[in-house]
Amino acid sequence: MKVLLMIVAMFFASGAFAADCVTNLRGKVVCANGEQAVAVNPNTGTVTTAQKYPNGATTAQTSNGQKAAYNPNTGTFTTTQKYQNGATTAQNSNGTKAAYNPNTGNAAVAKTNQNGVTTTQSSWGGEAKTKNGMGVAEGPNGTTCAKGRNNQGCKKG
Repeated sequence: MKVLLMIVAMFFASGAFAADCVTNLRGKVVCANGEQAVAVNPNTGTVTTAQKYPNGATTAQTSNGQKAAYNPNTGTFTTTQKYQNGATTAQNSNGTKAAYNPNTGNAAVAKTNQNGVTTTQSSWGGEAKTKNGMGVAEGPNGTTCAKGRNNQGCKKG
Protein backbone atom coordinates (compact mmCIF):
# COMPACT_ATOMS: atom_id res chain seq x y z
CA MET A 1 0.00 0.00 0.00
CA LYS A 2 2.81 2.41 0.91
CA VAL A 3 4.62 1.62 -2.34
CA LEU A 4 1.42 2.21 -4.33
CA LEU A 5 0.83 5.49 -2.50
CA MET A 6 4.39 6.60 -3.22
CA ILE A 7 4.13 5.65 -6.90
CA VAL A 8 0.82 7.52 -7.25
CA ALA A 9 2.27 10.56 -5.48
CA MET A 10 5.37 10.57 -7.66
CA PHE A 11 3.24 10.21 -10.81
CA PHE A 12 0.95 13.02 -9.64
CA ALA A 13 3.85 15.25 -8.71
CA SER A 14 5.81 14.72 -11.88
CA GLY A 15 2.76 15.08 -14.13
CA ALA A 16 1.00 17.95 -12.41
CA PHE A 17 4.04 19.99 -11.46
CA ALA A 18 6.51 19.01 -14.22
CA ALA A 19 9.12 19.24 -11.50
CA ASP A 20 12.38 17.74 -10.35
CA CYS A 21 12.12 14.95 -7.76
CA VAL A 22 14.78 13.84 -5.31
CA THR A 23 14.97 11.28 -2.51
CA ASN A 24 16.54 12.70 0.65
CA LEU A 25 18.67 10.79 3.18
CA ARG A 26 15.59 9.79 5.21
CA GLY A 27 13.96 8.23 2.17
CA LYS A 28 11.42 11.00 1.53
CA VAL A 29 10.65 11.69 -2.12
CA VAL A 30 10.33 15.45 -2.67
CA CYS A 31 9.15 17.04 -5.92
CA ALA A 32 8.95 20.79 -6.51
CA ASN A 33 8.85 23.43 -9.22
CA GLY A 34 9.42 26.57 -7.11
CA GLU A 35 5.75 27.28 -6.41
CA GLN A 36 4.35 23.84 -5.60
CA ALA A 37 5.86 20.83 -3.89
CA VAL A 38 4.91 17.34 -2.80
CA ALA A 39 6.73 14.99 -0.41
CA VAL A 40 6.12 11.34 0.44
CA ASN A 41 7.35 9.75 3.66
CA PRO A 42 7.82 6.02 2.95
CA ASN A 43 7.96 5.21 6.67
CA THR A 44 4.47 6.55 7.38
CA GLY A 45 2.92 6.70 3.91
CA THR A 46 2.04 10.35 4.53
CA VAL A 47 1.91 12.65 1.51
CA THR A 48 2.37 16.40 2.05
CA THR A 49 1.67 19.06 -0.55
CA ALA A 50 2.62 22.74 -0.40
CA GLN A 51 1.66 25.79 -2.44
CA LYS A 52 3.30 29.24 -2.44
CA TYR A 53 1.09 32.11 -3.58
CA PRO A 54 2.10 35.39 -5.31
CA ASN A 55 1.35 37.37 -2.10
CA GLY A 56 3.98 35.27 -0.28
CA ALA A 57 1.59 33.13 1.75
CA THR A 58 2.34 29.42 1.85
CA THR A 59 -0.08 26.59 2.59
CA ALA A 60 0.57 22.91 3.24
CA GLN A 61 -1.68 19.88 3.63
CA THR A 62 -0.97 16.27 4.59
CA SER A 63 -2.85 13.17 3.53
CA ASN A 64 -3.87 12.58 7.18
CA GLY A 65 -5.86 15.82 7.41
CA GLN A 66 -3.39 18.29 8.87
CA LYS A 67 -3.19 21.73 7.28
CA ALA A 68 -0.90 24.70 7.81
CA ALA A 69 -0.59 28.25 6.50
CA TYR A 70 2.16 30.87 6.85
CA ASN A 71 1.64 34.59 6.29
CA PRO A 72 4.98 36.42 5.80
CA ASN A 73 3.24 39.80 6.03
CA THR A 74 2.31 39.20 9.68
CA GLY A 75 4.89 36.54 10.52
CA THR A 76 2.17 34.21 11.82
CA PHE A 77 1.37 30.62 11.01
CA THR A 78 -1.72 28.55 11.69
CA THR A 79 -2.11 24.79 11.85
CA THR A 80 -5.31 22.74 11.78
CA GLN A 81 -6.17 19.12 12.34
CA LYS A 82 -9.40 17.30 11.48
CA TYR A 83 -10.11 14.16 13.50
CA GLN A 84 -12.00 10.97 12.59
CA ASN A 85 -14.95 12.00 14.79
CA GLY A 86 -15.32 15.16 12.68
CA ALA A 87 -13.93 17.62 15.23
CA THR A 88 -11.45 20.21 13.96
CA THR A 89 -8.84 22.11 15.96
CA ALA A 90 -6.70 25.10 14.97
CA GLN A 91 -3.78 26.87 16.61
CA ASN A 92 -2.11 30.15 15.66
CA SER A 93 1.48 31.13 16.44
CA ASN A 94 0.16 34.10 18.45
CA GLY A 95 -1.34 31.70 21.01
CA THR A 96 -4.96 31.63 19.86
CA LYS A 97 -6.59 28.18 19.73
CA ALA A 98 -9.96 27.12 18.34
CA ALA A 99 -12.04 23.97 18.07
CA TYR A 100 -15.26 22.99 16.31
CA ASN A 101 -17.42 19.93 16.92
CA PRO A 102 -19.84 19.30 14.02
CA ASN A 103 -21.70 16.68 16.09
CA THR A 104 -22.85 19.33 18.59
CA GLY A 105 -22.48 22.46 16.45
CA ASN A 106 -20.37 24.05 19.19
CA ALA A 107 -17.22 26.05 18.54
CA ALA A 108 -14.77 27.44 21.09
CA VAL A 109 -11.88 29.90 20.99
CA ALA A 110 -9.16 30.20 23.65
CA LYS A 111 -6.56 32.92 24.08
CA THR A 112 -3.89 33.18 26.80
CA ASN A 113 -2.88 36.66 27.93
CA GLN A 114 0.53 37.87 29.13
CA ASN A 115 -0.38 36.93 32.75
CA GLY A 116 -1.01 33.30 31.82
CA VAL A 117 -4.81 33.52 32.14
CA THR A 118 -6.64 31.59 29.42
CA THR A 119 -10.05 32.91 28.36
CA THR A 120 -12.22 30.42 26.50
CA GLN A 121 -15.48 31.41 24.80
CA SER A 122 -17.94 29.01 23.21
CA SER A 123 -20.47 29.66 20.48
CA TRP A 124 -23.18 28.58 22.94
CA GLY A 125 -22.45 31.63 25.12
CA GLY A 126 -20.22 30.08 27.77
CA GLU A 127 -17.01 31.72 28.98
CA ALA A 128 -14.24 30.43 31.23
CA LYS A 129 -11.10 31.99 32.68
CA THR A 130 -8.47 29.54 33.92
CA LYS A 131 -4.91 29.51 35.22
CA ASN A 132 -2.92 26.65 36.76
CA GLY A 133 -5.94 24.33 36.89
CA MET A 134 -8.14 26.85 38.73
CA GLY A 135 -10.76 29.12 37.31
CA VAL A 136 -14.26 30.44 36.89
CA ALA A 137 -16.75 29.46 34.20
CA GLU A 138 -20.05 31.15 33.35
CA GLY A 139 -22.62 29.19 31.39
CA PRO A 140 -25.18 30.66 28.99
CA ASN A 141 -27.96 29.80 31.46
CA GLY A 142 -26.52 31.97 34.23
CA THR A 143 -24.73 29.22 36.14
CA THR A 144 -21.32 30.16 37.55
CA CYS A 145 -18.84 27.47 38.52
CA ALA A 146 -15.53 27.97 40.30
CA LYS A 147 -12.62 25.73 41.19
CA GLY A 148 -9.99 26.83 43.67
CA ARG A 149 -7.19 25.11 45.57
CA ASN A 150 -9.47 23.60 48.23
CA ASN A 151 -12.99 23.87 46.87
CA GLN A 152 -15.15 23.74 43.81
CA GLY A 153 -18.82 24.21 43.03
CA CYS A 154 -21.51 25.91 41.02
CA LYS A 155 -24.41 28.25 41.71
CA LYS A 156 -27.24 29.56 39.59
CA GLY A 157 -27.01 33.34 39.20
